[in-house]
Amino acid sequence: EITTRLVGSEMCIRDSPDTESYVGELYVMNDRAISGVLEKYDMEVMRTMKGRGTIVCQSQEGYRVLKEYKGRTDKLELLDKMQKSMEGSIRTDKLIRNKEGELFCKDTDGVVYILKEHIEGRECSYRSEEDIRQAFAVMARLHLIMTRAGQQEGFEADFQLPVRNLYWQEMNKHTRECRHIQNYLRHLKSKTDFERELLRRYDYFMEKAQHITDLAAQEKEDKYCERIRQAGCYYHGDYQYHNVIFDRNDICVINMERLGKDSGVKDLYLLFRKISEKADWSLSLGTKMIEAYERIRPLEDWERRQLACRLAYPDKFWKIVNFYYNSRKSRIPDKTVEKLDILVAQEKSRQRLIQVLFG
Repeated sequence: EITTRLVGSEMCIRDSPDTESYVGELYVMNDRAISGVLEKYDMEVMRTMKGRGTIVCQSQEGYRVLKEYKGRTDKLELLDKMQKSMEGSIRTDKLIRNKEGELFCKDTDGVVYILKEHIEGRECSYRSEEDIRQAFAVMARLHLIMTRAGQQEGFEADFQLPVRNLYWQEMNKHTRECRHIQNYLRHLKSKTDFERELLRRYDYFMEKAQHITDLAAQEKEDKYCERIRQAGCYYHGDYQYHNVIFDRNDICVINMERLGKDSGVKDLYLLFRKISEKADWSLSLGTKMIEAYERIRPLEDWERRQLACRLAYPDKFWKIVNFYYNSRKSRIPDKTVEKLDILVAQEKSRQRLIQVLFG
């Protein structure tokens, strides 16, 4: 089934989505800004499609992805070097240079764009244990390759990537914010049912947050950063199932623009938490995820402590209260209420998993 409708003065064709790899709406390209950016690349664009925050371009060389980029442009050369170091081991959506040899282009408004290879396939399914196992195994391989690249002399000669957003600093910031919002709630004269329920749950989660923050703060920043630099540790920055693609013959990792310098535990925690939340913090699945990773890249003691702290910190509670505080209070979205209910319902399972895996 194909339906048509008008978009501005141009015809839009929409295919009915029937697979997870559906890319969205097909447009006759007429946007001057985007056209101007694409003209800076050595390719003939035949049509464009709207993807998830991207524009997918069909050209004679194959499909390409145009994406807005908000990071530092000088980091792109480092990312390009990192992706080249993975050739033959892990397939990625490599960056493409424009006619001037640069890895980015700007439109007439100064917005920065990057062009990448488009990788077709299906996303990793959080419902499939085999997909999950392979996603963690590929993550471990990714971290090993990035570490070897980072240990090469002169790898960061052109751009020094700093170690930033250290995990205990993030926890400390979130804990302070939670404390501030708790005081705000306490002084409200008139409270909604959600606000009363949120305040009723606050002491438990605040106690957990403060305890884990104090434990994590025992890390020494100078020693930690020096360890990261010497080991050459890097992480993907957004390693979740949307960015792990299965094609017919391989597993591919995409969207590496958030590449950072720190322990791969950041990636491990992100995917572990997202899948565990959807699986009601299953102990069996949690054990398999850790085993799949450590079978290829065993965690060191300091990394295991960090993972335990990250998982034990009530980050989901912080997200709920932070969203509540920074949004309209007149009507609390049903989704926010639902998230709080799920968080409370899953807490026993979460604590059990953390206790069994980490003590």
